[in-house]
Amino acid sequence: ADLPDNPRQRSCPEELQQYFPKLYKLESIECYDISNISGKLATGSMVTFVNGRPDKNLYRKFRIKYVHKPNDFEMLKEILTRRLKHEEWKLPDMIIIDGGRPQLMALQKGLYNFRLKIPMIALAKRYEEIVVPVAANFMKLRLTENSPALHLVKRIRDEAHRFAHAYHIHLRLKNLLRQS
Repeated sequence: ADLPDNPRQRSCPEELQQYFPKLYKLESIECYDISNISGKLATGSMVTFVNGRPDKNLYRKFRIKYVHKPNDFEMLKEILTRRLKHEEWKLPDMIIIDGGRPQLMALQKGLYNFRLKIPMIALAKRYEEIVVPVAANFMKLRLTENSPALHLVKRIRDEAHRFAHAYHIHLRLKNLLRQS
C-alpha cells in the first residue's frame, strides 16, 4: 500500500487519475475525522501520510470550539478552516475525509473560502466507496478489494479515526476525573 520510492513513480493512482488529471504527484495526503458523543467534547483529527507512510510529526488534534451540537459537517469545516489558517504548514497534495458526499461538500465550502484547489475525496464506510467531485456533482467509485489505492486510502482513514477517537477518549476521561 506504500507509494513507490522512485519520485517519478509517485503519481496519482490510476483509478483517480481521470478525476484529477493535474495531480501528477501524490506525496503528501492529509485526512480528517471527527469524534464525539452527541456533540459533547467533540474532537477532530488531521493525520498526514508522506510517501504512503504516516508522519506523526505532522499529526494535529483539534478540540471543537465553535460547534456545540452534533453536526459533523460544521465540525469538519471548523477544523479545516483552523488548519488552513496555519500558513506555515505545507499544503497537502490531496485531502481525504472520513464520510461521504455531505462531508465532502462541507470541506469543499471550507476550501473555497481560502481560494484553494486541493484535490479532495471522501471514503464512505458503508461500502468503502470513494466519493470524488466531478464538475458540479459527485461520483462514487468502488475499487476492487485488492486495489493498492483503496488499501492506502482505508489505512489513512482508519488512522485519522483512531487518532480522533483517542483524543476524544482522553478528553472524556479528563472531564470525568475533574467531576469526581
